[in-house]
Amino acid sequence: MLTKTRIRAIAGSMLLLTVLMAGQGCKKSSGGDGSATNTSGYYLTASIGGKDWAANVNSPGLDNSPSIGVVTPFNGGALMLVLGIKAVNKDTTSLVLVFPQNVTLNKALTLDATKNLEIAYVAETAAGSGAYYGYNTTPATGGSGTLTITSFDQTAKVIEGTFSGVLGSQTGRAAISFTNGKFRCIYTTNIQQLPPGVKF
Repeated sequence: MLTKTRIRAIAGSMLLLTVLMAGQGCKKSSGGDGSATNTSGYYLTASIGGKDWAANVNSPGLDNSPSIGVVTPFNGGALMLVLGIKAVNKDTTSLVLVFPQNVTLNKALTLDATKNLEIAYVAETAAGSGAYYGYNTTPATGGSGTLTITSFDQTAKVIEGTFSGVLGSQTGRAAISFTNGKFRCIYTTNIQQLPPGVKF
């Protein structure tokens, strides 16, 4: 079961990842205005709150992918985390998808923290503020959704999927819908490939 403590740890890691990558000036795969120039073949995109969202901060250690996946041990098994950051001018947001590594392919899975299936989103309270609002798909926050893993190539270490649902606020803010979510990213089991200081 994905406990509240584990969800907090994941959200904290995601927030740390956001702050580190944005603060270290990591290379964006798009211009400061968010104009797309991603040529890596990898992506994490969705419509969040009716607005197009696309990860655009590259990870140099993972083929300059704007989305990255990492396998982390959990309760005798392993979880997959797919992470992406969008940085436009001074505004930074992050999205993370959490699911078991042994997930069933091509099956729409209901997001359920008790089954280690979760999506979380972090947005700055104001551009450049360094303070963040957290959202997730747990029923306690009014969140819900589905996730489908369409390809999981464990030789090439590339994973693809789609997702949609509602992100509930951890601080009582209005829920946000997310639709047309899709991702294709390279993943690693070697945390040394992640930006310095990021821990799971």
